[in-house]
Amino acid sequence: MSTLVVTGGAKGIGRGVAEAYANDGWSVVIADADAGAAAATAAELGTAHIVVDVTDRAALVAAFAEVAAGNGGIDALVTCAGITRVGPSAEQSAADWEAVIGIDLTGTFYSCQAAFPHLGDGGAIVTVASIAAFRGMAERAAYCAAKAGVVAVTRTLATEWARHGIRVNSVAPGWVDTPFLRDAAAKGYVDLDELAKRPPMGRIATVAEIVGSVRFLLSGDAGLVTGQTLAVDGGWVNAG
Repeated sequence: MSTLVVTGGAKGIGRGVAEAYANDGWSVVIADADAGAAAATAAELGTAHIVVDVTDRAALVAAFAEVAAGNGGIDALVTCAGITRVGPSAEQSAADWEAVIGIDLTGTFYSCQAAFPHLGDGGAIVTVASIAAFRGMAERAAYCAAKAGVVAVTRTLATEWARHGIRVNSVAPGWVDTPFLRDAAAKGYVDLDELAKRPPMGRIATVAEIVGSVRFLLSGDAGLVTGQTLAVDGGWVNAG
């Protein structure tokens, strides 16, 4: 049985990835800092879970080693753990900047490092970036910087780890219809109708569409694909 670790797997895109692979019969391990949400999602999906902070490298190394020992290795990693903080760049606090960079960028890198010794030939990683890596999005300086960093880390690891038979790719979603986005809309932070007008295809992505892209990049059909970032955004980045 193949083993997949999903960081940030308790909610949103991470949960969607975990559910898809659990339904396929994989041994799925949800890695999340939210103990309650991780336990609840794991119980609902029938997966394992570990409670770990992706900014704690030592904790990640220990947790991934335990997962590998119990499953005979790790076959794939998907890094979905992420946060954002919105506000004027000139006023952004050091705490907010460091929190976003810490989880979104450093946490992604640490997760890849922790998985590396256990992947082996044929292993695959998909990082979750964002179209924010390619656009100047007002009041999201830390998030844009972090996601651009994720793309750069993905390309670098793909180059380094190809000789070990490990592929590393990224998906870069635009806006995605998640409970988090719905909650933001309910609070008046975003307008879903306005968001849907931005991509040329006229709508935002579903979680299932992001999951489908992850599935391709982890699959044998993408066996010669590495170092790539797949934008799943309805043509938003392409249109400028």
